[in-house]
Amino acid sequence: MVDDKKNKRDRTVQAWEAFLTELEKKFGSECVHKWLRTLKVLRFDAANLYLEAEDSFQANWFEEHVRPLLISFKNSNDRPIQVHLSSPQKRKEKKKNNFFSPFLSIDSDPLDPQMTLENFLPLSGNEMALRFVQQISLSAQHSFNPIFFYGSSATGKTHLLNATALAFQSLGKKVFFVHAKTFTEQLVAALRQGAMLEFRKTYRKADLLIIDDVHLFAKKSATQEEFFHTFNALHTTGNPIILSSHLSPSFLTDIEPRLISRFEWGITIALPDLKKKEILSVLEKKLNLMELNFTEEAKSFLLEKFSYHLKKIHGALQALLLRNNPLPPKIDSTILIQSLADLLEQEEKTALNADSILQAVAHHFGIRIEDILGTSHARDYSLPRQVAMYFCRQKLKMPYMKIGDLFERDHSTVMTSIKSIARMQEKKEELLSTLLEIARSFEKT
Repeated sequence: MVDDKKNKRDRTVQAWEAFLTELEKKFGSECVHKWLRTLKVLRFDAANLYLEAEDSFQANWFEEHVRPLLISFKNSNDRPIQVHLSSPQKRKEKKKNNFFSPFLSIDSDPLDPQMTLENFLPLSGNEMALRFVQQISLSAQHSFNPIFFYGSSATGKTHLLNATALAFQSLGKKVFFVHAKTFTEQLVAALRQGAMLEFRKTYRKADLLIIDDVHLFAKKSATQEEFFHTFNALHTTGNPIILSSHLSPSFLTDIEPRLISRFEWGITIALPDLKKKEILSVLEKKLNLMELNFTEEAKSFLLEKFSYHLKKIHGALQALLLRNNPLPPKIDSTILIQSLADLLEQEEKTALNADSILQAVAHHFGIRIEDILGTSHARDYSLPRQVAMYFCRQKLKMPYMKIGDLFERDHSTVMTSIKSIARMQEKKEELLSTLLEIARSFEKT
């Protein structure tokens, strides 16, 4: 009986080791060694694993990046193994008589070793962005400061920032790369623990500062105040700053005008939404890097089911890797259905479709869906109709013929309407603002 319990406990450790090995495919062996293999195993049984982090920063990294993946961490009976994580920092904070708590380590967010310039796929529309990144990555020289990338989700912003950080590090320079959320969290921790001197020293001594998703600074006055002074300190010394956002600086809301002004001091570069063929090219690149052998039918299935949304597709591929050991030599749609049943079901419930686009456009313009699909040529109805067609093409990658069937128009009328909206948004800020507002409503659904 004792031996049986011991064997079950041993299998827990074996399952943990197998789980870490699978994570190396996602994060890389160096990253897993740094952040996960250094976790101390305190105790374990058949259904629980108790770990201890070296500090709260390592614990926070685990909670953000690994905790969501634990759905695949199971014992030999296919039951979940609960992971309990503690850190010396957390225990000190619980002690009422401890009047001082050491400050968390201020460090960059982990870099993805696979997101290199070599693995970035040059596509139509991102040539300028790639050119600027290559310039600063190869020589650490920069003509514009800051460089501000903007574009919707899955256009390659984070990949470019990550690649720049890796290349800059290879030059022996100190690069600091964080998500906007990390900047705010570290600032709050520094304020609470009286460590602002250390915080400012760390950020303002970087040879290159990269911050992803700065639109998340909105409505955070303390964050904006501190970043304003951080920006000024780096800019004065000539150290480059690279930022990214969903929107261009002029369309950011709830951010102080003085920060918007500084965002526009250098160069602003748009990363356009990818076309259907380009998304397929990116998928094939990912499959090659992850050593996944998909049938052509499986590629089409994955793209269609996840609405050509690259972040969702990447998450599905990671889940596929973690849930199949060993991987089949050839992956078809049947294997995808079996392995990703929960993700496919969730996507089906929340996926953007033509009906939700019509509903969002009708709501924005204060008209009925019947008015959009109707025959009236009045501008109150024709403009929303063109906008709905535009989003069906841009977001859903629907063929012109299929859009024509939905709106009961011939495909040439559909093409003309979509091209008209694409041209007008470049000249009319009011229309561009309308498109951005409607697009943001899609992100909330």
